[in-house]
Amino acid sequence: MVKRTIKFTPIAASVALTLGLTACGSDNDRNIPVTPVESFTATGDAQFNIEVTGKAVKGSMKSAVVTVMTLDASGQSVPVAFRSAASAEAESFSEEALSQSAADAAVEASKIAANPEVLTDESGRYSIYLDDDFTGPVYITVKTSAEGDDSFLRCDAYVGCGDYDVAPEEDDVNDGDTAIEFGEWYKTDLELSVVKFVPAVEADTSGVSGSAGDANVEASYKANVTFLTSLVAALLLDSGSSVDEDAIAKASLDTVVQVMGQDAALLLSAIIGDLSNGGAVDLSDVDGEEELTDGILAIAQLSSSIQGLPSIGDVMSSIKAGIKSGQFKGNADASIAAIATMLQTAITNTANVFVAIATGTEDDIKTALEAAFAAKIPAPTAGEIVAFAANSADVAKKAKAAKDKAVKNGAATDASLADAAVKVKKALEVIGCTGAECTVGDDFYTALAAALTVEVTASQTALTALEMSIETAQSSLADVQAMGGDALTADNAAAFVSAVTLLKNEATTADLTAKADSIFVKSQGYVTAAKALVTQSSDYQQVLDSATSLQTDASVAVTDTAAYDAALAALVAEAEAAITEFDVALAAAKLVAEDTADVADEKKSVADTAEAASTSALANAENAMVDTAANATEALELAMTAVTAASDFAAAVDALEIAIEQALVAANAYLELEGEGAQAMIDALTAMKTAAVAQGELASEQFVTAYNLQLAAETAVAKLAVLTSVKATSESLSTMTVLTGTGADAVADAADVLADVIDELAEMGNNSGTGTSTRNADWDYAYSLDDLTLMLSNATTGEMINAAASYEGDKLVVAWGATLKGENDVSVELVTADTQTLALTDCVDFAAGTIDATQIDSCLVFTFDGAVTADNVDDAEIIMTETTNHVEIMDGDSGFTGVLSLAIDDATDSGSITLEGVSGDVDFKVMTTFIDSDMEEASALDITVNNAMGYTLSITGNESAGYTGDVMAMYNEMMMSFGTAAKTTNGLSITYIDGDVVDYTDVDLIDSSK
Repeated sequence: MVKRTIKFTPIAASVALTLGLTACGSDNDRNIPVTPVESFTATGDAQFNIEVTGKAVKGSMKSAVVTVMTLDASGQSVPVAFRSAASAEAESFSEEALSQSAADAAVEASKIAANPEVLTDESGRYSIYLDDDFTGPVYITVKTSAEGDDSFLRCDAYVGCGDYDVAPEEDDVNDGDTAIEFGEWYKTDLELSVVKFVPAVEADTSGVSGSAGDANVEASYKANVTFLTSLVAALLLDSGSSVDEDAIAKASLDTVVQVMGQDAALLLSAIIGDLSNGGAVDLSDVDGEEELTDGILAIAQLSSSIQGLPSIGDVMSSIKAGIKSGQFKGNADASIAAIATMLQTAITNTANVFVAIATGTEDDIKTALEAAFAAKIPAPTAGEIVAFAANSADVAKKAKAAKDKAVKNGAATDASLADAAVKVKKALEVIGCTGAECTVGDDFYTALAAALTVEVTASQTALTALEMSIETAQSSLADVQAMGGDALTADNAAAFVSAVTLLKNEATTADLTAKADSIFVKSQGYVTAAKALVTQSSDYQQVLDSATSLQTDASVAVTDTAAYDAALAALVAEAEAAITEFDVALAAAKLVAEDTADVADEKKSVADTAEAASTSALANAENAMVDTAANATEALELAMTAVTAASDFAAAVDALEIAIEQALVAANAYLELEGEGAQAMIDALTAMKTAAVAQGELASEQFVTAYNLQLAAETAVAKLAVLTSVKATSESLSTMTVLTGTGADAVADAADVLADVIDELAEMGNNSGTGTSTRNADWDYAYSLDDLTLMLSNATTGEMINAAASYEGDKLVVAWGATLKGENDVSVELVTADTQTLALTDCVDFAAGTIDATQIDSCLVFTFDGAVTADNVDDAEIIMTETTNHVEIMDGDSGFTGVLSLAIDDATDSGSITLEGVSGDVDFKVMTTFIDSDMEEASALDITVNNAMGYTLSITGNESAGYTGDVMAMYNEMMMSFGTAAKTTNGLSITYIDGDVVDYTDVDLIDSSK
């Protein structure tokens, strides 16, 4: 705190004394009074104990310059004091000036003047420490340069990051060519940034730190520096207003939705309120500090994709401009829209490659890499193709190794990473947003709350398991502590040293501190995201309460692991002292070597058991059938069991390899002391290591096989689920009157009556008349050739047929209607207007093309080879017949309402029939085409059901060869066959993909005679 004091300096005192003496002289001395000069002093103490730490990744930024500022009320960056290490003691400052404000400012300037230079490490990690009194936004930039320093950027884009001006020397990272490939370091100008809000530290702090429990750290905050945080920072700085947690949360959400879309944004529920809490993952070197969850993997893939584009800076500028304008994708600015399209292609390529990495072999990865390269460069030269293909195998190998390292480091399991890869690929198929999609509403916040709740619950479960591990570790620690201290003697010193070594090895493997820190950092993100939700609605308070409770519990776990680490370090120091005090170096080394070798043997036994379980589970999965729904479901369960077993097998081998390395360290230490049998130990462990490598390769192969079996089973289950709906739809169609022989006969019989009566009237030669048909005794008629009208009625059945016609140039236009009866009381109605005059007017307009089929009822249009009238119609030739009818068919089961259309081209002797409407609950369309060739009639029929499944039955053929086809439906966003169909004598037979053969009788699908 700054202490303000006012005091006179020696100079001021001298001046005052002189003035005081001269005041005793006469008034004539003409002494001029001098105003005393006041000097103001400000002093202050400062401790820098607020930690802000994170990683700068796009990939990793090594030896990059870190700049730290804060933001004022207008959002402008101004200097702030910080240090590169936490303060153990307070720093004191004292400055003088001519005003108190100037003195205060000088003290602050002194604090800032002592700011150190901060560079990132090889992983891009940095840590800075702010004054305990600091609260507000801290603005951090990290910069690499193409020239002038030792900063580098690592390429984590699978298809490369451009070319070197001069090829670097070949080493473990670079292969010596000019291509900047995955995993290689290169020089470039890049600046990333982040704005982190540091709240006021509460009086009762937990002491939790991101620095493994550093006692000097009062509070710790994660501030990763990534591509997305840079966009958020730019938006905040451009806003021209003060920055707080709400502003960061809004800018973070807007950025993610604009760049990645709402679906992908839900994957980031854990950090959506502050993107700096996660996402700093270099895909070429995953250190395990951050779990590769769905959301983190999505960010990593986005970042990797951007690094592979021609200019990172241009991409960032375009995206920022798009977000500020309200829409990045499909922006009115063609250049911004082009960047969005380019980014979509790049991220799709990255997602495809990563799926191959997570679920396939190196050959699969190589294939995916080459496909991505072809998509990135649509027209590559022959030289470019050859060059990339030559290196793709090495890149595939490095990518696979990076994935394996991520699993070994605990960032994911094989199974979780494979599932995440597939899920993220789906989420990133369409990135960004357009129009209303760019504005999030209540539905999104509800979904976000649900996703965040899942994350909090999962972390709480993980924390519970961690707390149990901590308790076990503390118990083991107490047991070993009991061996030391006053209980330590020459007789048990070696055993004590070995026990401490085993405990240390176990702690290294378990890495409880990192797990506790990870959960705590996640909980900070959950709390920030939950606060943003509560800002929208108090209904989400429970989510915030759960997140806050988790954060409190996680802080305790961090404290506990820090205490455990400190106690373990004390034990290690005590063990080292005991070796010297009791002169047991050789005995201790031997016992440590033997005991660590025993641990390796135990891990070997566990790995062998896991191998047997994985091999058995895989065999069961491989033998499973997927031919029926029940079998496919069982096959899926077996495949998932095999995936889990293979993943457990891989984890057991990883633990074995760690134990072997620890045992080798101990054995070599024993060998250095010329211990008896040390070399034999080393030889045995080396052989075990070789075998473990082979087991690891087998585990990887079994996982890939098991996972592909799982995918195949999932596909089969999904297909067979659709097949159930397909069969149900086929059954529904087969029972509909409109498609059965009964329904067809009803229309055909009415047509026969109409044809007979018209033929009969023509033979009579009268222009008009009424009477009863001699050929169909139940039908009465009334007609007028002058008016071109006809009325038929059946008093017995109540049926009727009416028509009115008009000559229109080369066309005879007929408006007609009918009420017909079929077998089993089936009724068929051809709908017409209220009056024949109105109906005919509509049909004439339809024939002329001034209205469409949706505006008419039932019309029949004959087109002749020339203009026709009543005088020449008998001599004219019909070249086209078209009819469109609104039809209603009713029976006891389904009924039908829709449109029946017919077109016959007499010139080509071909035609088509279309029936479209609703029967029962099914909305469908039937299209039939036929060609009467010289040999025989050939027909094609398509029935399409208008639902999300997209059911389609397609039949083609002729009488002699038979009618065959497919039953198709939508699966996985594309049409696929679910069975083959063949027309039978009295219906249809369909053989489905599960081998089931179903015959549908009384189905008259193709019969052009009717």
